[in-house]
Amino acid sequence: MMAKSDGQSLSVEFLRIKYESVESEWRERGKLNASVKMGRALSWTERASGETADPDAAFTFYWIAFESVYSGRSTRPATKEMINTFLGDVVALDRRNVIYSEVIAKESKAILSLVANPYVFEPFWDGYYRYARRSDWRTELMSSVNKTIGYLDVGASETLNTLRILFERLRVLRNQLVHGGATWNDAVNRPQVEDGARVMSRLMPILLNLMIDNPDSFDAKVHSPPPTMDPDWITYEAQMHMRRLARMAVRMGQNHHAAALRDAIYRELKNSEDHHFADSIRDLLT
Repeated sequence: MMAKSDGQSLSVEFLRIKYESVESEWRERGKLNASVKMGRALSWTERASGETADPDAAFTFYWIAFESVYSGRSTRPATKEMINTFLGDVVALDRRNVIYSEVIAKESKAILSLVANPYVFEPFWDGYYRYARRSDWRTELMSSVNKTIGYLDVGASETLNTLRILFERLRVLRNQLVHGGATWNDAVNRPQVEDGARVMSRLMPILLNLMIDNPDSFDAKVHSPPPTMDPDWITYEAQMHMRRLARMAVRMGQNHHAAALRDAIYRELKNSEDHHFADSIRDLLT
């Protein structure tokens, strides 16, 4: 097993090589869910790392990578409670305190800046959308800032509490970006987007390294599994649906809607590993 503890040295290239050295072993042990998550998370982390001039894109891609690792905990979007549970599991695996030394200690300024920013503080927006002059969000925010300063002063033993407060802000930032609550490359939200992208760029490689070293802890069922992992009944239903679509296209004759439907069917057949089934559908369409 290859080993490196320094988060700075965990490039995507290193992580890919390290994963490739254990991939066949994972599959032999039936760790297919962890394998799919790893492939997805690596791909999005690599994509994010190339966005050095676009923090909006970088943060979004890093968050997708995070969701790829987190995937399987629920079919719903990650809530604060779900993320907190996941972070607790991750910190327990980080016995050498790499998250603290490479993320929290080196990005404490960015973390504190995010925590102190009201525009990524959920209670601020709760009051805003209720059209109420809530002043208690200010008290909550100052309390959160004070707690974070205390956690940063204590050090590695408060890694989990620091991460939990940090991810409360990162989750709000994610919602703003992906739900149309921000303008691309807008000057208004630059500090939080840039800080978020920088923190995630340090954290994601460490998460992936922990995953490679601890596949059993990340083997919960993956979201949207690839067809190769489908149970037999799902494969059967998908094939019957494809057959029904093919018959519909035949009944429609030669109009442009039928042609579009045939093209869609042919595109799907290119991905089919059941060549006998694919040939039977092509025969039906001819």
